[in-house]
Amino acid sequence: MNERDLMRISELLIYCCNGIAGQEEIRELETLLRQDKEALDYCVDVLMDLNYFHCLAQTPLSHPEEVPSFETDESVFMCELDPQEQWALLGDFAEYEKQAAALKIETAPKPPESPSREKTAVQGRPTKSRKYSLAAAVLSAAALLIIILSAHLAPAPAEEVASVLDSIDAEWSSELPFQAGTRLDCSSKPIRLTRGWVKLRTDEQVELVLEAPTEFRFRSSSEIILNYGKLFARVSELGSGFSVTTPNSKVVDLGTEFGVVCHIDGNTDVHLYKGRANLFAGEKHKRKVSQMLTAGSARRIASEGSVIREIELDERALVRQIDSKSRFIWRGQKTLQLSDLILGGNGFGSAVLRQIEFDPQTGKIVSNPVAGYRRGTGTFVPIPENPYLDGLFVPGSGAGDVVISSKGHTFRECPQTSGLYYSNIICFKDWTFYEPLQGIFEKTVKQFEESGLLYFHSNMGLTVDLEAVRRIVPGLRLDSFSAYAGMIRMGQNPPDYAEADIWVLVDGQLRCSRKQLRAGEGFEVRVNLAEQDRFLTLIVTDSGTSYVEGQPPNHTDTCGFAEPTFSVTFP
Repeated sequence: MNERDLMRISELLIYCCNGIAGQEEIRELETLLRQDKEALDYCVDVLMDLNYFHCLAQTPLSHPEEVPSFETDESVFMCELDPQEQWALLGDFAEYEKQAAALKIETAPKPPESPSREKTAVQGRPTKSRKYSLAAAVLSAAALLIIILSAHLAPAPAEEVASVLDSIDAEWSSELPFQAGTRLDCSSKPIRLTRGWVKLRTDEQVELVLEAPTEFRFRSSSEIILNYGKLFARVSELGSGFSVTTPNSKVVDLGTEFGVVCHIDGNTDVHLYKGRANLFAGEKHKRKVSQMLTAGSARRIASEGSVIREIELDERALVRQIDSKSRFIWRGQKTLQLSDLILGGNGFGSAVLRQIEFDPQTGKIVSNPVAGYRRGTGTFVPIPENPYLDGLFVPGSGAGDVVISSKGHTFRECPQTSGLYYSNIICFKDWTFYEPLQGIFEKTVKQFEESGLLYFHSNMGLTVDLEAVRRIVPGLRLDSFSAYAGMIRMGQNPPDYAEADIWVLVDGQLRCSRKQLRAGEGFEVRVNLAEQDRFLTLIVTDSGTSYVEGQPPNHTDTCGFAEPTFSVTFP
């Protein structure tokens, strides 16, 4: 907006305030205000300098009831009313203009036209308006409100500001087809998510995850209004300054990951996970207080007033990531449970199955297992029924070069074994059901409500496809693998000298081991993982020592990996 246009706006505003603006001049002012937000801001500033609204409010009226009342505080009048209130006010003025009786207005003789009207334009911003009649005041008020509100609030073509990226079990109150790729625009009508989860991305690269029940709408690409519900925001550099507005607060991002829980009862919780944010508390039209929030902090804003109270940060208060293909829902957990994935869950304890067994001969799931010593084939067997398991194998009687993955990785240091195994590989949802397990695995950290177990007899190996685990969410990083490995005491009088060897490999390279592990003993397994690592292999072999006459060397060599988990970083 150049200086010439700004001077013209000043001139046209003075004409409107004095009731001498014609239709062409009103249209010209409206055009100027629609062209540039700076022009609209300048218009408001000029009216404040003219003391226009104040003068109009103070004009003596013979019949005050004839003129609709409105807020005399200019800042509230222009800034605090929401769109519906402003449009209602505009409607009052318009209705008054329709019904008001015509008034005779005395006007001074029009001065002669100067050679150029621009030469007589006010230089800079006028500071005071002259007095005018009641009719001129009312009509000019309506005209100015129409111009300003239409430029500022009129529903121009709806601006699209965000896209739906993904959803899980989402149900909406609207009949619109909200699905991946659906565009959302600025609207005065709220959108209600009645069930499920949805992931959005604004045009300023702000990712939002909303959890039902929730009601929201976009005011712009940089602001979302949350009437109630749960929202998580991950803000990129491009989206810096993004804000979430609730009935009693506003959070303005300063490079953050944060969540907002807007309760039906009116309370609002803010959890800041990364970066910083400005928190403003207070109801609409009322004085607000502010606080700067830093990573790891959380606040609660009371339903009434502007009281901010510190609360404990809840890492799992909000869903931060979803993936409909794998039905993955992440609430900020730092570990992913391998046993839950094997049992058909999402890695966070959602599995319904309590146990599952895999036959080392076929790789298939066994529904009616039969125990007894069997000899393995010595070959790698794929597991087609589970996306996270690459396969299993029974080390043969020959030492070294045992194939342990579908890509041909081998375990060169594999010791010579009897080639016999007794039971299938079993995955349990929780090891606490069986008393013999408790004596050894009660030392686990128990990061989950139910601590899973991979149950091995010696001379068995299982390989996990790390790439398949990473595909749960694009960009998921596996930082490490951990478990508590041990040998279980079986039977009434187990031999104390029973031994087994435990091995943990990544892509055929030995990362962790314990030889001659005795019954009742255990140790912690922790293996760091890199992005290029593809396969994780867990193996139990007999120690080669026969300790019971007439029984193979691995008699009662029953081992397990309790609480097998990945430490993860999510994108």
